[in-house]
This record gives sequence, structure tokens and C-alpha cells, in this order.
Amino acid sequence: MSENILPMLIIFSYSLVLNSMAPLLKSFRELFNISTALSSLLPFFSLSGTVISNIFVGVYISKLGLKRSLIIGSILTIVGTFVVAFATNYSLALIGILIFGLSTGFGFTGGTTLLTLSKNANYGFFHGAYGLGGIIAPFIITIAEKTTSNFKNVYYIYAVGFAFLYIYLLFRKIPELKTTEPFNLKQIKNAFRDRNFSLFLILLILYSSAEIGTITWSGSTMRETNISLFISYTLFWLTFTLSRFLVNNLSNLVKNLVRLNSLILLFLVVIFVITKNPVFFSLSGFFFGPIFPYVQNIAINSINRTYTNLFNGSTYAFTSLGGNIVSTLMGLFLDKSLLLSWSIPVIIIFTIYFISKEL
Repeated sequence: MSENILPMLIIFSYSLVLNSMAPLLKSFRELFNISTALSSLLPFFSLSGTVISNIFVGVYISKLGLKRSLIIGSILTIVGTFVVAFATNYSLALIGILIFGLSTGFGFTGGTTLLTLSKNANYGFFHGAYGLGGIIAPFIITIAEKTTSNFKNVYYIYAVGFAFLYIYLLFRKIPELKTTEPFNLKQIKNAFRDRNFSLFLILLILYSSAEIGTITWSGSTMRETNISLFISYTLFWLTFTLSRFLVNNLSNLVKNLVRLNSLILLFLVVIFVITKNPVFFSLSGFFFGPIFPYVQNIAINSINRTYTNLFNGSTYAFTSLGGNIVSTLMGLFLDKSLLLSWSIPVIIIFTIYFISKEL
């Protein structure tokens, strides 16, 4: 268990910043006086940086070295969060978000690679740490707003947190990766032609696209009843994290966890769009949660070991790309048609249900 702690700390740290985006979209819109469609550039810039950096790190991590990759990620996060905190206009905020997006490739691919070096890697707990970040982020935002009357000050807090992580990584002994030549074009083509590699990657892309789109725009869709926006996100991440910690138990109980969960998610998302009730959004967290670690665990044990680093990098790059496209389209359509906007994740979840019979 102890060898899982550092990867969990890394994914948790990045999760805090990433999962502050959705609940703060409304605050960014009010601060900079922008439309819903224009605010979709925030997740777009963040995810674009994630796509670029994960492809780069996935291919070159063996050359960069694991420790160096994690340290670079921490430095970029500190710079990006400081830029957002100091931003006096929307363009500067977007630059800061892009820099942070670039940091995530080093953190996510580096953290996952570190986990794969563990003898007893627990993917449920690793990705559960991401959910913990989602639970805690709204509380940090609330504290920052109440004590400073400026929501952007939450990014100062994150910058300080990553400064401590940077110092810790400097002195922490990190396992060395076996130095190999970076993948050439032919090797990359061979990896993507591998059936297992492609199948699991497609499933993860579809899943993340639906999840990111749902998380990003639920706050702009729901009507606040007796549950506030921040509380609904906290409850979402609470159920999300619980199911990730239980993923091994759930997979033993259910033969095809992806197929069952996608069917239930179809129902919950449709009911949420019809009623705009935050309860259905919060409940969906339990069924979104286990899919990623469940599929990733099967994938790592099924694909050619030569492709592991590339798969890790491709996973976060292409899942972010999928999420980028879906969340941007949903944001552009949301002002014009609620049903058109939300038909996108509904169709994607149905596709997951159809494809998952292959597992």
C-alpha cells in the first residue's frame, strides 16, 4: 500500500486544480462579463494543454526520466496557477489555464507510470485520489471566497501546495525508468493497430468525453433547490470516489461493470436534463467513478508491455482531447439548445454501452 501513496498524492494534487474549473465557470463569467459559450474556452485551453503534454510525455518519458517529469509538472503548475491568480483580464486567465494544462501531462502520465512500477498497484485507490480532489476543491474555493472575497485567490493556495510538492519531489527517491529510444512513427502505428490497445483506448476516450462534458456543464444546467451548486459537486465527487475505492469489489460482483454502469448513466443523465435536479447529477458520480480504473486495469494487463508508457500517455492525451471537443461543443450549444447540448454525452454513453460488450 505504501508504494501507492506518492502516485495518489500526485493525482490528488492535480485533481484539486482541475476540479475547481467546473464550479468556478460561473464565477469566471461574472468576473470577466463573458457568455457561456466564451467561458467554454477555459476548459478548452486547459484540456488542449493536457493533450499536447501527455502525447509528449508518453513518448519521451523514458528519456526525460520519471523524477524530472514530475518536477517539471510541479513547476508548470506553480507558474500557471500564479498567472490565473494575478490575471486582470480573461486573456491572461486563459494563458494561465493553458500553462496548467501543459503541466498535467507530466503529472498524470508520470504518476501513472510511477504506479505501474509498483508490485501491488491499486488503480481504484489511485483514481479514487482524483475523486478526493473533487470533494475537497469546493471547500477550498469556499474558504478562499469567504476569507478574501476573491475566488481567484484559490489559485494562490494551489501554487503554495505545489511548491511543497516540488520540494518533496526534489528530495524523494524516485525509481529510475529503463532508458529506451523514443517511439518512432512505425512503432506508434503498430501500437495503434494492436486490437487491445485501440479498443481500450477508444473506451477510455468515450468515457472521459461523457464524464468531462457532464461535470463541466452540470453546474450551468442545474437549478439550485435545497442543494447548492458547490454541495452538488461535493456529493458527486463523494459518490464518485466511493465507487472508485470499491472498484475491485464491484468488479467481482458484476460480470461487465462498464455495460451495467453505462446503462444506469443513460437513465440518470436523461432524468437530470429533464428535471435539472442536482440529485441525479450527484448520483451519477457513483456510476461514472469505477469505469476508468476498471478499464485501465484490464488494459494494462492485456496490452503488449512494450506499449505501456505510450498507452498511459495516449490515454490522458486522447481522453483530454475527447473531453475538450465534447465540453466545447456542449458549451457552444448550451445557450441555444439545452437538448442539443446534452444529446452529445447521451449518445456517447449509449455508444459505450454498445462497445462494452467486447469486454
